[in-house]
Amino acid sequence: MGTIKIGLTQFFSLTLLFELGTALVVNLGMESGRDAWLSILVGCLAGIVVFAGYTYLYRKHPELPFTAYTRKLLGKTLGVPVAVLYIILYINLAARDLRDGSTMLAMATMHNTPMFILSSLMILSGAYVLHKGIEVLTRTSLVFATIVMIIGVFSTIMLVLSGSINLHRLLPMLEDGIKPVLVSVAHQNFMFPFGEMISFTMLMPYLSNVKKGPWIIAAAMLVSALLLSFTMALNISVLGADIVQRSPLPLMPTISKISISDFIQRVDIFVVMVLIIGVFFKMSVFFAAALIGISELFGIPYRRMIYPCALIILFTSILDARSFIEHLDEGGRLLYMVYPLFIVVIPAILIIITALKSYFSAPRPG
Repeated sequence: MGTIKIGLTQFFSLTLLFELGTALVVNLGMESGRDAWLSILVGCLAGIVVFAGYTYLYRKHPELPFTAYTRKLLGKTLGVPVAVLYIILYINLAARDLRDGSTMLAMATMHNTPMFILSSLMILSGAYVLHKGIEVLTRTSLVFATIVMIIGVFSTIMLVLSGSINLHRLLPMLEDGIKPVLVSVAHQNFMFPFGEMISFTMLMPYLSNVKKGPWIIAAAMLVSALLLSFTMALNISVLGADIVQRSPLPLMPTISKISISDFIQRVDIFVVMVLIIGVFFKMSVFFAAALIGISELFGIPYRRMIYPCALIILFTSILDARSFIEHLDEGGRLLYMVYPLFIVVIPAILIIITALKSYFSAPRPG
């Protein structure tokens, strides 16, 4: 894919939007009830620990994407099937995010628009940007990250002024102990969205600074966790834990509570904007990771594979499940039964192999 080098600020904004993605608008971490905001922070810490492992592999192979050093470390016989499985994983994650985004958009505002149309428009817009180049995607993320931040600040100020926030709804903390928080982290908050940073192992070779780059990405993960935690605490303090738990898009009713002197009302369109932006960038990162893997593994120019891959993602998203409930149930099982193999187990094996090779190949004194 050429000698593209992407700046640290652009990587920060791309990571931020990727992590916020759909997580910003859904009832993230509600297995732990009113302590959902805490489970998000704990999940982020676990995610950063795992990302430290990805950073170790990246610094040992700074010019190679994950699929390349997988073959280098495991050999062609085992490495090629593993690399293919990761490409399938990225396509599957892109398809699931596309399904999430189009369904939520239909639920939120475009009730009579066929999901196929919404999904087609989303995937085609992602394909168009990636055809222009990954550096275009990262530059675009800088603009949209600014827009999301402005929307967030404005909405928070309006909620404060409208008097809708009741912080007592967040109390008591840890009423049932730490166990519900840890269960929520294990079932959801670690893998979604922080474990999904496995996709960045395909983009990190394009970092302009090998030393500072991983620190910038980890900082973006932490900032996104603080924003997600703040948003969930805001949802609970406005709506209450029970309503947030039952709502698939709790940010929508939260923002709809904004009403100032019958002058500022119906600002829930902001939630729709944030949803579209988040889905676009998250789906595009998985899409880009799959394209980089295909290009590197099979030696095909990545632009040649953009639209065939877009069609695969589109039809996978539509055929994924018969209903949104089935889609969510399937996603819940994947989060703690399948994804840990790709996000934790295989990278851990590669880290052990790399460490052993480094140890035995190091020069011995005397």
